[in-house]
Amino acid sequence: MSALFRMFGPASGYRRDDWRLLGLMYLAGLFQGYVQTQAVNTLPFVRLAFDLSKADMSYLFAVARIGSLVAVVYAVFGDRWGRRGPFLAAYLMLMLATGATAAAFSPTVYTALQVVARMGSAAMGMLATVLLAERVNWNNRAWAISLYSTAVALGSGAGLLALPIAQTSETGWRLLFAASVAGLPIYLWLRVKVEESRVFQFDAGGGSVFAPLFGRFAGRFWLAGIYSLSISAFSAVAVTFALERLVNGLGLTSFEAARILLIGGTLGATGFFLGGRMGDTLGRKPAILLSLVVGLAGGIGFYWTSSRDLLIVAATLSAFGSSAALPVSAAQRTELFPTAIRATATQWLHTVAVLGSILGLTIAGTTIEIWGLPLTVTVLGSGVVVAMLAQLVIPETLGDDLSHMTTNR
Repeated sequence: MSALFRMFGPASGYRRDDWRLLGLMYLAGLFQGYVQTQAVNTLPFVRLAFDLSKADMSYLFAVARIGSLVAVVYAVFGDRWGRRGPFLAAYLMLMLATGATAAAFSPTVYTALQVVARMGSAAMGMLATVLLAERVNWNNRAWAISLYSTAVALGSGAGLLALPIAQTSETGWRLLFAASVAGLPIYLWLRVKVEESRVFQFDAGGGSVFAPLFGRFAGRFWLAGIYSLSISAFSAVAVTFALERLVNGLGLTSFEAARILLIGGTLGATGFFLGGRMGDTLGRKPAILLSLVVGLAGGIGFYWTSSRDLLIVAATLSAFGSSAALPVSAAQRTELFPTAIRATATQWLHTVAVLGSILGLTIAGTTIEIWGLPLTVTVLGSGVVVAMLAQLVIPETLGDDLSHMTTNR
């Protein structure tokens, strides 16, 4: 057990208040994971309920991601007013908008509510990452973010376990959205317990919303932007249509499909801790590059096999690669920029990632009917190779002290 803890545990110890924050963020991440993945989990049922084609759903999801683009303006508040307040508001926005989706009576209303939910989800994830990065020691930063990411993934798994409810009736999928309101009481607890970042300064003034794009750190931003855009173009399509392929493509029941994704996701989730540990010891870049190779192999392989056993293997590799890369790249993003523009820069990079997902889904909306899902996913996988090249040029940030990066001038 001690050997496993050394392999998957943090590189060094945490303070008591650090563990308290990690616990709170873990709880928030559980609800975030369940809520933000319901749109993807229920895709096959929503598509049939509103009589939409696969291409229609691809375009719908692309439009819904506009909410994540709007979140970049929201992020400026995080640099001007602090991390805590905007984080709490984003959590509340996500719970309310997703819960209200249960009452959507048309594709237009459904999409509009998901735009708001996406905005809350994007802002919440970004601010939670910044809060964690700014409150823990540098040699535990990636692992702390990996713990939060694990909670989000576990919440997503809970959503998959509840998926059979969607088959109980024509409106069963609405119950899964309505369950989001269970996260509202947690908001009151977070409001009392979550403290402000140690590094944030209210008198720092913050920077322009465009400072990360054209200021002193613009070179770092655009390299990280290429990475985010390329990864998202591939992953958005690979993740969005995974359940669709299993249920409507291979003819599996929702239970069988959920079983494959849950087994793969559970085994692959070890990547969160192993990736975080590697990022905190070997460096951000080596950990990310290794994770991308594994994730790409699994992501493409998932769409070219129909064997249940091989689907589980592919799902495991895909989940491991993405879960290992996620916390390390999140830590890297926070370390690339000074405190005064950190939240804004991080959210801009998330916005670029959203643009990548929109690009990927838009391409898929055009090519799925012509090429089919397997070839579409494979072609989009070339973006991961581009991301690897960009990662080679990004500076190594392991060991950077965020408390010393307090200005963008």
